[in-house]
Amino acid sequence: MKKVISAFAMLFILIGCGKDFLELEPEGAPTLATFWKSEADVIAATNGLYLLNDFQGIYGRGIHLYSLIPSDDFVVGKSKGQIEDIKNFFTDGSGSYTRDIWAMHYQVVKRANDIIVNVPDMDISSDLKNFALGQAYFMRGLAYFQLSVIYGDQRAGIPIVDENTESFFIERPVHVSESYAFAADSFSKAAELLPYFDQISQDDYGKPHKNAAYGYLARTHLHNAQYDSTSWGKVVEACNQVINSGKNALEPIFEDAFKIANNWGPEYLWSVPSNKEGGSIFPGASLENKGWGKYNGWGYFAPTLELYESYLPGDTRREATILKFGDTFTYFGESRRYWSTINLTGFQFKKYMEPYSYPDAQHLNGNGDHPTTDLNLPLLRYSHVLLMKAEAQIMQGQNGDAALNEVRQRAGLSSISEATLTDLKYERRAEFAGELFGRYEDLIRWGDAATVIPNALHGRIHSDKSDPDSPFVVEEVWPARPQFDASIYHVWPIPPLVIATSEGTIQQNEGW
Repeated sequence: MKKVISAFAMLFILIGCGKDFLELEPEGAPTLATFWKSEADVIAATNGLYLLNDFQGIYGRGIHLYSLIPSDDFVVGKSKGQIEDIKNFFTDGSGSYTRDIWAMHYQVVKRANDIIVNVPDMDISSDLKNFALGQAYFMRGLAYFQLSVIYGDQRAGIPIVDENTESFFIERPVHVSESYAFAADSFSKAAELLPYFDQISQDDYGKPHKNAAYGYLARTHLHNAQYDSTSWGKVVEACNQVINSGKNALEPIFEDAFKIANNWGPEYLWSVPSNKEGGSIFPGASLENKGWGKYNGWGYFAPTLELYESYLPGDTRREATILKFGDTFTYFGESRRYWSTINLTGFQFKKYMEPYSYPDAQHLNGNGDHPTTDLNLPLLRYSHVLLMKAEAQIMQGQNGDAALNEVRQRAGLSSISEATLTDLKYERRAEFAGELFGRYEDLIRWGDAATVIPNALHGRIHSDKSDPDSPFVVEEVWPARPQFDASIYHVWPIPPLVIATSEGTIQQNEGW
């Protein structure tokens, strides 16, 4: 490797920004000589860790396009070439919706490393010091976990930049397990330093806490288990830290986990804090295109008949997740029955529609071009912990019934005995439909993608799309994708600009 100046220089190369980016010290800006002096400096630094939350190319639509659109659960809800290319695996990673995923995660890594370097020697309260370091380790771990899921595999991982890195060009590790190990180490350090959520002041809601760190530690080991079976035991250990703390629980009713009133409820572990000013636009991106004339929904994510019919009879998660023609729901304070003249499948994704149920748009950003709401976007719920534990137990030949049945019972299903991996697969699809890193990533890590993803997808097409009682026929709404190759498309292409500016140290994922 070529040795040059600092990790910040490495960040510059990965982002590939222009001259303006080099102007690091505008007039009046703090410098190393004036910053890292006070508790206010530390708080300002930690607040800067959360730049991903209000960026459309991350939690607004970017990562969700890679995670939801390729699966058999959704099709592209309206004509959008860049998204259709992702659905059909024709993308090269340079599209405006996804090109910044790599770069922005490394900005978080850079900011986290600055905190890890500078805060330990500061003369500040130990509580603030631990909380700041815990946030930095957590967000660094989160960045590496997400990048590893999206871009890493057994052929190459994610370049590791820690607080001691001084290399300008960073080569990819030979295996993504190295990246997952780095993420796991960061989450472990975070868990040691962070308080529980109920020990955090309300002003700090939305910042990481101990069980969020343990939950993502479990999730990191879950994804690494496809490469290293010893990770299964680590999944159980991390999940038990959350479960045995007694700090979290399932909401009694499934759909209540997706209501504004329960943004910080017992099921919450980690989410994108959102309000009318900022946060995730995903609820608007998945709402009916143009929102029946009342709000500028984007209609990107249309559920398939395959998803709708996958639910068992009596599973309450189906009606909480999907609207079919004729279903009753509340929209802008009025009860109405679902229909759509422009929907491509006959189904509307419902899970995040609660903010649109109130009159006078009281929980909505009035700018439909940035459709944030007061609903936090869940990324890690307590049900994730339960089903991760159940899966890890089943994969080790143990009994995972207790954790799995807790999720089933909440969904109105009866308990089962000697649950199998097939049972676990059903629960994850039903529970996490439309949530980040769910169905598509599960199919990949289970080795099921090659037999599922290429198949054509279907919808219910009504004879009169403005009449919810009109008859329908089942039609193909997305053609088969024989071009899908699981040996290639289990990861996504690294943005070309990253590769072009790396001077040969970062290679594209094979096949893209």
